Amino acid sequence: MRSQLRQGSVLFALGLGCCWLNAADAAAGDDPAVLDEVVVTATRVTAAFANVPAAATVVTAKDIAAKSVSRLGDVLDQVPSLYLRDGALGLSQGTSGTSGMSLRGIDQNKTLILLDGQPLQDGRSGKVNWRIPFVEDIERVEVVPGAFSSLYGSNAIGGVVSVITKQPVKHEFTARVKKGWQDAGGEDASVYWRERLDNGFGVVVGYGRQNRDSYVNDYVVRTPVAGAPGTPVSGALPIATRDGASAWLVGDKGAAPWDSTNATARLFYFLNERDKLYAGIARQNIDQGYTHFNTYLRDATGAPVSGGTLDINGERVTLSESNFVNNSPLHEAATRYFAGYDGTAGEGFLLKVDLARIDRAYSFTQAGTTSTWSGGAGTLTDTPNSGVDAALQLSFPAGLRHFWVTGLALHRDYANQQSYALSDWRNPDSRVSLNGGYRGDSMTTAVFVQDEIQMAEALRVYLGGRLDRWETRGDNFRNTAPAGATVFPARSVAAFSPKLSAVYQANESATLRASFGRSFRAPTNEDMYTTSTVNGLTTQGDPNLQPERGTTWEIGGEMRGGGNTRATATLFENRLSNLIYLKQITPLVLSQRINAASAKVRGIELAATTGLTEWLALEANYAYIESRMLENSADPLSVGKRLTDSPKNIGGLAMTARRGAWSGRLAARYVSHIFATARNTDVVEGVPTSYDSYTLVDAKAGYAFSGKVQGNLAINNLFDRKVYSYFLMPGRNLVAELVFSF
Repeated sequence: MRSQLRQGSVLFALGLGCCWLNAADAAAGDDPAVLDEVVVTATRVTAAFANVPAAATVVTAKDIAAKSVSRLGDVLDQVPSLYLRDGALGLSQGTSGTSGMSLRGIDQNKTLILLDGQPLQDGRSGKVNWRIPFVEDIERVEVVPGAFSSLYGSNAIGGVVSVITKQPVKHEFTARVKKGWQDAGGEDASVYWRERLDNGFGVVVGYGRQNRDSYVNDYVVRTPVAGAPGTPVSGALPIATRDGASAWLVGDKGAAPWDSTNATARLFYFLNERDKLYAGIARQNIDQGYTHFNTYLRDATGAPVSGGTLDINGERVTLSESNFVNNSPLHEAATRYFAGYDGTAGEGFLLKVDLARIDRAYSFTQAGTTSTWSGGAGTLTDTPNSGVDAALQLSFPAGLRHFWVTGLALHRDYANQQSYALSDWRNPDSRVSLNGGYRGDSMTTAVFVQDEIQMAEALRVYLGGRLDRWETRGDNFRNTAPAGATVFPARSVAAFSPKLSAVYQANESATLRASFGRSFRAPTNEDMYTTSTVNGLTTQGDPNLQPERGTTWEIGGEMRGGGNTRATATLFENRLSNLIYLKQITPLVLSQRINAASAKVRGIELAATTGLTEWLALEANYAYIESRMLENSADPLSVGKRLTDSPKNIGGLAMTARRGAWSGRLAARYVSHIFATARNTDVVEGVPTSYDSYTLVDAKAGYAFSGKVQGNLAINNLFDRKVYSYFLMPGRNLVAELVFSF
């Protein structure tokens, strides 16, 4: 493994070196490139790359077409410093509950994900359903790392990932069909139409469906316990846990097939070429199922064994058939409603108004400890939640040197969780009684302002801030012993997030950037109001939690050259405080979420793109991220350890070719070891539930049979690496695709 990682590091270093040399050569030449890409997210208005106060990355629809994608995470595979896992990626059956990410070492609860300006973090836990964006409808994705609460409010400590959908500016009708084999087994189909009509109206309509057979990726590992051994069995495989303890691999939970749909419909009315009204609705739905488990154990007669007190190589191991089940049936859905205006409001004024609502469903079943795979008592956890957003933004010049961005914003999260006892955990409708639940209602109102100041011809300064007032209230109840109910009164907290940035154009080919800002993340409804018990351990929220805080500075630069060459380098540091962690109140009995910790994350980020020839492009990126817990009263043994979901090294390298009717892409991604425990005890790799270091390579080739028909063939995990990211990641698999355009 170490040899593999060394080879990967060398590969990424060579790619970066090649790009940087091209950038330096081009910058020294007589024809510096004028890159036409723009960024909106960094300043909330359209700005040229060279002028924005952030090391932004933009992934366009053209870039997406070159990749093998089925979910938003696949689109972002080469974004510098961005780590994605499980439910964020397209071949995973995982939902928002298993998704994970970090940007510059800051996890997804503290990194804002937007879809056309609407936050995708859910109203219960702050996690993201990465299936919600319909991939065929994505025009571009902008990723801006750094402190952005000054413009966007809560969650923007690590940065912002902004998904921007297509507009009906031209005719497009596309139909796609896909077929996957091996660990990608399943089929995809989609249709997508957008049209600009002569009467000023425009329409966008799309529908897509994905289904996967899934594959075995969740295993049953049991550790020996004290006491006399029971029934002798064979077939168990010796293995270590991710923490290094001796254990036995006794089976797997079978595959978890899933079926997912996306649909979108939007109507536009163009008042003129600049001003437009729009409204729409979008729906995403996923249902996850199950297949029969596999036990590797056999008794003396050769019969399979799935429960009991066992003797494995002289050690006592306890096992129940409930250990072999997953949390299915599982259902997750989201329905988005949105409307707005984007245009002018008089001479020199730009006005943007957005209204949006998202209603989410999230439910899953769990088997009781005495249940079998086919049925028995269990629980259903049902957590419908919603989000409401409203924003008004007015932008305008003031004199020759100032450009102001001002606005008002409202965001509301509501969650209503109920837990039911089931007579049959395989049947969500077999409800016997209501065990308990919680309700949480959190709302933020804000005002923000930013002044872009042209201090000199080569120097721009951005000065701004946002004042958020966060208010929350909630209640919870429990009908099982000890029964009770609590109503938590409303309370509010104010958060001011300032930011100062400077952009200096050293010459036509070089830009220097620096920024300093403060940001925050409000606690979720789940953080504050939920109480749950699993395996005898009760975890309760704290209704008095305070927002988590971040202070960030960064300094960096960019070189540009011919052949669309760009190279960037950024040094950054984040200091985090008021971090929410679980504190043991009574060991093995009761834990509570509290504001307990502070941490520091710092590093360097390098990225480069260049055209090697007229038909071959190269992109490379690398980040070194040092994260460390500075203090943690909830878990003192975590002090000095790395943060979870924060890789120390992460890099990417990709080559994209387009020549004649042929196209192709070869991409590699390297991620160092991830810790899932605050104390960093999970040091073992290559075992179930571990988070392994890896280098994975994907390849794709395409051929345009005509202007209307394109065929693509992709091989994912080309070298068939076996990697765990809690679940076993997909092995080598093949995906074939036909795209019809009219």
